[in-house]
Amino acid sequence: MRRRLWTVVIVSALLFALGWLEHAGVTDLTQTALEQTRSILDDIRAQDLETALQKSRALDEMWDARAVRLEMMVDHRSTDEVRYALSKLIAALESGDPASAMVYGGELEGSIEHVFERQELSIQNIL
Repeated sequence: MRRRLWTVVIVSALLFALGWLEHAGVTDLTQTALEQTRSILDDIRAQDLETALQKSRALDEMWDARAVRLEMMVDHRSTDEVRYALSKLIAALESGDPASAMVYGGELEGSIEHVFERQELSIQNIL
């Protein structure tokens, strides 16, 4: 009986620790990406498309490097939506279209927020 109790306690503690690590990783990634996205949107508003393009490419590299580790814990489609929005943003910036870049930048921001909301501990996500 005691052995089963300890097994349950240890497994529960491990699951809690893994959940906490997942939450911390997703929170850090999404907050960093949101800050960079907002900086890109500020550059687009200031008509500094070259700086916005450089920052977008850096964000793309950062997202590709860090999101891979989280895709096993987070809905893969959510992280893919970020990649698609980022690709569209980069294409709009490369073509010199600030209006489309603003639209895709807003889409990127929403996609990143969605990744965070999907992993957040809430009744909606549990059910």
